[in-house]
Amino acid sequence: MVIRYYTHGTRKENKVALTFDDGPNPPRTDQVMDILESKGVRGTFFVLGKWAERFPQALDRVVRRGHVVGNHSHLHSRYIGDFDTAEAAIAHITGKPSRFLRVHYLDNYATCLQSPLAQSDSLYIIDSDVNPADFAQTDAQEIVRRILEHKDLAGGSIIDLHDSVETDDDARRLSRPLPMIAALPTIIEELKAKGFQLVGLDEMELVDPIEWSQP
Repeated sequence: MVIRYYTHGTRKENKVALTFDDGPNPPRTDQVMDILESKGVRGTFFVLGKWAERFPQALDRVVRRGHVVGNHSHLHSRYIGDFDTAEAAIAHITGKPSRFLRVHYLDNYATCLQSPLAQSDSLYIIDSDVNPADFAQTDAQEIVRRILEHKDLAGGSIIDLHDSVETDDDARRLSRPLPMIAALPTIIEELKAKGFQLVGLDEMELVDPIEWSQP
């Protein structure tokens, strides 16, 4: 079985996608959307099924505010490909199927073999080409630097950020995204200053899929 995933869109357009993993996470996801909308930008939120079930109104707000929702598994457990379970929870709230899926940890594509959804042609599997590891940073300016100085930043880039956590730790869930949220206005302003248009993944032409197969 061959799994195809995308790390970027066409390099012929100056479009860049900001993506956010592990939510929905009230009020942090709402704060992210407030910033995006104040700058006239749409985001793509790869959500966990377990958080969608816990915070259905938060996920509904993502949809109603015009952002893109993607599937990021149900439990975010490294060796479990529970994308179908997540999809049931997500679609129940959004009322429509996901067009995009992101493997948790961005490295274990073998989990897709456990999921008919992940193996279907009904959606795009999305990785990224700009990953600042914002989840491990406490300095907002370091997150900004890691994006703006990233060697692969270009038209078509998909930037991977995190508005929540995968673990069931409410204190960490609320605290970990704070440096990214502090960095986000500058990230957007500086990307725009470089001539990039910030778009949802549904506005980007995805190209050059990478093929993964079971060793």
